[in-house]
Amino acid sequence: MKQYLLVLISLISVSTVFAQSWNQYPYEPAGTNLTFPADEGHHPGEPVEWWYTIGHVTGDVTGTQYTYMLTYFYYPTLGLDGFRIFNLANDDTGVFYAETKATNYPTLSQDHLEIEAAVFLGGTERWETKRDGNGDLIPFSYHVEATHANGSISMDYESVKRPLILDGTGYFNQGLASYTYYYSQTLLNAVGTMTMDGVTEPVTGTAWIDRQWGNFNPSTGEQYEWFCVQLDNGMDFNIWNIFDTENQIPDTSTYRLTSIYVDENTDINTHDFTFDRTAYAFLPDGSRAYSQQWHFVYNDIDLMITTLHSNSEVLLPFRFYEGTTTITGTVGGVPVSGVGFAELLHPYEHPQMQLTYPTEHGGWVGTETITWNLLNPDGGREVYYDVEYSLDNKVTYNPIASNLTETSFEWDGDGIAFNTICWIKVTGYSIDHTLLGTYEMQNGFTFGYVGIEEVSANDNRVLVYPNPATNGQVTVQFMKADDVSSIDLKDVNGRTLTTKPIGQSVYPNQSFQFDVSKLPAGIYLIDIMLRDGNRSVRKLLLSE
Repeated sequence: MKQYLLVLISLISVSTVFAQSWNQYPYEPAGTNLTFPADEGHHPGEPVEWWYTIGHVTGDVTGTQYTYMLTYFYYPTLGLDGFRIFNLANDDTGVFYAETKATNYPTLSQDHLEIEAAVFLGGTERWETKRDGNGDLIPFSYHVEATHANGSISMDYESVKRPLILDGTGYFNQGLASYTYYYSQTLLNAVGTMTMDGVTEPVTGTAWIDRQWGNFNPSTGEQYEWFCVQLDNGMDFNIWNIFDTENQIPDTSTYRLTSIYVDENTDINTHDFTFDRTAYAFLPDGSRAYSQQWHFVYNDIDLMITTLHSNSEVLLPFRFYEGTTTITGTVGGVPVSGVGFAELLHPYEHPQMQLTYPTEHGGWVGTETITWNLLNPDGGREVYYDVEYSLDNKVTYNPIASNLTETSFEWDGDGIAFNTICWIKVTGYSIDHTLLGTYEMQNGFTFGYVGIEEVSANDNRVLVYPNPATNGQVTVQFMKADDVSSIDLKDVNGRTLTTKPIGQSVYPNQSFQFDVSKLPAGIYLIDIMLRDGNRSVRKLLLSE
């Protein structure tokens, strides 16, 4: 199956790892500037650094499925070295506890991973590389212990796989103006004890470690959505989507990146994948919405990533979602499943629309195009639209079109009677209808459907501008004065407001201006009679 996968994957995005055996110190991955164990330790020259781990474990006694996330941030401020975030979750019941505390680090080794954390109003916590009987470091083996108001963990980790080096080198630009050094340890066996809500029991399972340092700061930088994926076929994924200041996700590796562990010899690094959000959910208090399901496709890899619970939000030092996910799908046509974690710093809003045509108190003649703007576009929230009209002052609505993805729709009026007042409503929604917004006309517009249509609207011998117009003069310009015999300005009911025969001696510049400054907003007609017997009728929109 893996051989089939590699045939389909572009050679440009595949890196083959030829290096020393990884399970030893020192270890220097080929093509990188990283060295282990030194780069597991502290980098004092960088402004921000963090050590992150998550675990999926099962209680040996109760069979309870637990997850946890523990992160130590080095970010000196206000006389403190940083802070730590420690989350505990019962994945069977959905109970979730988040805790953030200021932290100093009496020990923060620079040549290997050894953290002693003095937690504010708490005890001492440790995350350190294990040692053998001679006191030597055991490569990629760790002990982690931390205490939470609602529980604790004491875990031993043993790495099963070599580190996954993000983007192939372990260094890349992350967002508009940030850089990061980054690697992941995608699969570690985890054994230890866990306490939650007063119950302590042995647990076993798997863990993941992320290491980053640089100037990328999740509390002040661009918002992102991050995912780790561990599949039962042995593949692991680190997936990033970063939102720019316009809430878009540019199609570059700076904003979209996935690094995939295929096997001990092969990684994939690419931004050429699709990542569609298919579900959203609000927190229980309704204050904030996050995406909750994603469809990932890259070549013959097709995965659905789904959060297990929608309440896993951390409030300090900034608001974000952090919770376990389940994965289903196929790789090379073969079914796979797995687990992972999602870290979501990007919340979502209800779509907001503004109708641009027709306008309030305006008019409508024949077949025209309803247009609107999406005021808060978001690269992670595709919006679908329903358009409706009302003839009874918004009491009931009739459908015009549904499930549109464009912000316009051409409409022939459904045979609405001449001089009828009509209201338009546009509803925008996410694919699962969780995010929902509506724009509704307040005063409506006059429908002038029967008997009045544009004629020869594409006749380039005659130009009408500006159109739409707000006030002042409207110009009718024609290629030759001899082509035109008369020009009439009419209202939407077809009544002539101004008429003038045309002659070259009277209009040497081949143009004529109508004074529309005193006319109310609405739809008007410019009826141009050509000397060859044809007519060119143009709609003129006067807006307020």
